[in-house]
Amino acid sequence: GCGRIAEYGGSSGINAEYGASEPDENGEKRAPLYIRSCKLVTEACIQNLSSPVPRARILLLQAVCTGLHVLHSHEDELLPLVHKTWWHLEKRLLRDTDHTVKLEALRIFSKLAKLSGSFIKQRVTNDVLPYLLSSLKPDAVVKISNARRLPDISRPVSFEELRRITIKHNEKTKSEILMQTGSVEFKVQTRLLKTLAVLTSYLKFHDRELYRIIDASYKFIHKDMPQELQRHGLYLFRALAGVNPDLMWIVLHSLGGIRIPVRTWRADLFKSPSHETEGYRQTCNECLYGLKS
Repeated sequence: GCGRIAEYGGSSGINAEYGASEPDENGEKRAPLYIRSCKLVTEACIQNLSSPVPRARILLLQAVCTGLHVLHSHEDELLPLVHKTWWHLEKRLLRDTDHTVKLEALRIFSKLAKLSGSFIKQRVTNDVLPYLLSSLKPDAVVKISNARRLPDISRPVSFEELRRITIKHNEKTKSEILMQTGSVEFKVQTRLLKTLAVLTSYLKFHDRELYRIIDASYKFIHKDMPQELQRHGLYLFRALAGVNPDLMWIVLHSLGGIRIPVRTWRADLFKSPSHETEGYRQTCNECLYGLKS
């Protein structure tokens, strides 16, 4: 399969039969044999992704992921295959009833972002991102006591509006963990955060998409979130900061109730009640550490 083919493509001692380009009937160069073989295997796997057996779908998705990786150095072969893969992969993500299959599909979307970048940006923005954001369920993981939602930031907002973003948290009442850390649902939430971080880093979303991602994911960096989800939430926020550090600098100060460390600005710009932003202060400080000059 593709795993065996990858050995031909990655070996430094590869012989001409498998690794060298060779002319076709018209004298034009064509891809090496291992690339052409890998493409055929991957296409066959793609055509069978609708198998009624969940385990078979998982194995086929893994084979597709390996095949795409092998083809990454031959863009002329890779991009048409990405186009063929898209519909089948999107169907597995949006319609498959098995959560483990969804996890594997998410892994391939991350791989596609790394390999093809802007080639899939519009499709991800229009078709995949809305599903990913609607699937994030921070309130199903932890019930945060007396939390108030962020105001609507689906549009660009002014500095004065951003400074009012606060999340109320009553430290006298402990938040309640609702989702078991070993459950498939928990793994899906973790994979969603990881996938969003990779997509953000490689596709460089516009501000409109960044606002939507922040609004859907900020609760994952609350101090009462399970440590693993909190870690991946921070990973996502750092990816967002890599795309628009100025926006995230303001949002993190607002969310954590942290004063802006600039003398020329008013000292009370982010002043808030003592416990209002306590649940986010530590994690926001961790993110801000990497943004300090």
